[in-house]
Amino acid sequence: MKQVKFSQITNLSGQVLKVSHTLSIRYYFKLFIPSLEYLYKYNLPVLFIVLISFSCTTKKAATKQAIVSAPQNKETFILKPFGYEPNIRNFKTNLPSSFKLQIYSMKNMHNPAVIDTIYKFYQRKSTLLIYKNAANRELFFAGNIYNSKIQLKNGVKVGMTRTDFFRCFSDLKPNSKDTIRVSSKKAPNSINFIFKKDKLNVIKIDNYID
Repeated sequence: MKQVKFSQITNLSGQVLKVSHTLSIRYYFKLFIPSLEYLYKYNLPVLFIVLISFSCTTKKAATKQAIVSAPQNKETFILKPFGYEPNIRNFKTNLPSSFKLQIYSMKNMHNPAVIDTIYKFYQRKSTLLIYKNAANRELFFAGNIYNSKIQLKNGVKVGMTRTDFFRCFSDLKPNSKDTIRVSSKKAPNSINFIFKKDKLNVIKIDNYID
C-alpha cells in the first residue's frame, strides 16, 4: 500500500513543533481528510505533507474583509459566497484563528511530471480546500463549514434558524427540506445547506475543477 510520510509540523514563523510518523494514504484520508478520498481512488500520489497553524497574532499580508449582511440573489451569492476571493492569503486573514493549515503536494493527473499543491484549512470538522497548480493559479474547490464564526457575505452562518436563512436570499422560496441546494447557471458550482431541527447545521460547497 502506498505510504504518506509527514514532513515536519511548524507554525507560520517556521518553528518546528513536531515530526510525525508514516501512515498509509487510505488510512490518512479516512482519518483526516474524507473529502479528498477521491485522490486515492484515482491513484493520485501525495508527495509530502506539512501542517502549520495560524493565529490572529501572526502578521497578515491582507486586510480582513468586512461582511455585508444584505440579501443576495442565488446567482450572485454562489459565485462569491465569502464576499472576498477564496484564496490562500484571504483565508489566512479572514478565517477564525482556531483554524490550521495543512499543505501537501501531488502529481498532476494530466501530466505526472507537474507537481500541484493542495491547501487544507481546517478546524475540527470544518474544512476548506484550495488547489494550486504549477502556474500558481489558486482554485477553491470544496468546503464543509460547521463553524458558526464563518459568516458568508449575505449573513448565512451555521446555527441560524430556517426563517433567518431564507431572509438572506431575495429569490429563494422558503421550504421545509432538510437539504437546500443552490447551484449556478454560469459555473459548475453548488452549495448544499443542511438543516437539523430547523437550524442550519452544515454548509457544503462543491466547485468543479479539472
